[in-house]
Amino acid sequence: MKMQRLAALATAAALALTGLAVAAGPAEATAKTGVVDYDSHQVKVKPKRFQPYKDLYFSNVHWTRLTSTTGYATGAQNENTCIPDCAHANYKRIKVTLKFTNVKHSNGHRVFSRVKATEIKSKRTHTWKLPV
Repeated sequence: MKMQRLAALATAAALALTGLAVAAGPAEATAKTGVVDYDSHQVKVKPKRFQPYKDLYFSNVHWTRLTSTTGYATGAQNENTCIPDCAHANYKRIKVTLKFTNVKHSNGHRVFSRVKATEIKSKRTHTWKLPV
């Protein structure tokens, strides 16, 4: 038993010295997952405001839970009604809960590629594809 521990310790020390120790497991689990913003084309982690499309943005976003595979938040969905036309920027604001899923890799970053918005009052849902 003592020899097995000594052998395991020696192997771990040898791997650490050669740089072959694999740390991807824990690092991958703690990797931050974000969303791509339309305006800045940057990945944002836990943003208070983000715009996935030209005529849609989410504001007052309060993140309640974020893991490497799923995110939950509340906020306001602001969608341009395009009435009388899109240039007038008449936004309809609805309070929603958000569930972020479907993680993809984009330029070395982990990003959510779907968000399900559930209206708080009516419970209607809409799933948006997010840019990656």
